[in-house]
Amino acid sequence: MARISNTSVYPNINPVLSDYFVLTDANDDLATKTCTLESLQQLYNVDVISQSITVSPLYLSVLATQDFEILPAPGSAYVYDIQRIVVFMDPGSTVYDFATATPSFDMGSVSLNDIPLTTINSSTDVVEVIYTGGTNQLPTNTSVVLSNTGSNPTQGNGTLYVNISYRKLKLNSTF
Repeated sequence: MARISNTSVYPNINPVLSDYFVLTDANDDLATKTCTLESLQQLYNVDVISQSITVSPLYLSVLATQDFEILPAPGSAYVYDIQRIVVFMDPGSTVYDFATATPSFDMGSVSLNDIPLTTINSSTDVVEVIYTGGTNQLPTNTSVVLSNTGSNPTQGNGTLYVNISYRKLKLNSTF
């Protein structure tokens, strides 16, 4: 049997919560079994998920006419508890010219925060913390979107990278 460190036999991956790993069940005569990473995460009460989303120039250029979904609605018995949003603006060869209204992160009627003009229209790489939690009422079964109430930019070809950390909470007696 090959060593686990042999990446030719066992290639590296970027794991997701639905991936499996092998373990020994101490409560079943040391039988070998599998478990998802999500189950392990729940065992240790580590319920914050971080996800990276790429918003391409195609989507950035039409934000005033079409919202960009960052997280889909979680389901009828769930809410998102947003912990943190960090953005990285990679400006490309042509700088955006967003006017006075800037893209914002929203959950239905709850506004999480705007991306400053100095970030979205920057000619150099910018990393900025946009949101670090708050005391907002959490709407149930509501997606998180990037939107713009102003006009679309007339130029720009940069890419926006969004890193969002959140908890998905089930609304039941175990809340």
